[in-house]
Amino acid sequence: MIEGERRGPFELEELPEAGVRPSTYIWHKGLDNWVKAEEDPDVCRLYRNRLYDLMHPTPKVPEINVSANPYKVMPDQKSGPTPTRFDRYLQESGETLPTIDEISSKENKSEPPVSMIGYAWLVTILCFFPTGIVALVYAYRTIRVWKEGNHELAHDYSRQAKMWTGITFFIGFIAYALFFAFV
Repeated sequence: MIEGERRGPFELEELPEAGVRPSTYIWHKGLDNWVKAEEDPDVCRLYRNRLYDLMHPTPKVPEINVSANPYKVMPDQKSGPTPTRFDRYLQESGETLPTIDEISSKENKSEPPVSMIGYAWLVTILCFFPTGIVALVYAYRTIRVWKEGNHELAHDYSRQAKMWTGITFFIGFIAYALFFAFV
């Protein structure tokens, strides 16, 4: 009831525009009698969400002129990336950066990868045992896979062994630093 008259039917989203306030009496299927809008959970949720949206507006992203922007903009993006001096240099010079695939393809896969077994054992014993075990597993896999003839996978395992050796070293370094800080 709005201003003493029955109006409607309205969809839930149409209630605020129709003039329904918390003290307005409403009725819908499932109700025995007319109730105040503030007593209906669905209407309360609608108004709560509208208040939240009003108090926390989504910032509008300014539209950009794609033809004036020298940087590529994906169709679903509203704005392009913020250019840096390095980006401008690359664009002006016409140079491009190599992709990860290009970098990994330049590796000499005919030579055996670096064996990280010694370093992996060292950091496992001295630094942090759980991640050191992971480094050891990758180091031993590197050797086994190389002997089996899968040179590309051996180089991948070598990179993983290096990464986990580094992680183990830094976790151990931090643990020792904290230990001596509190002792």
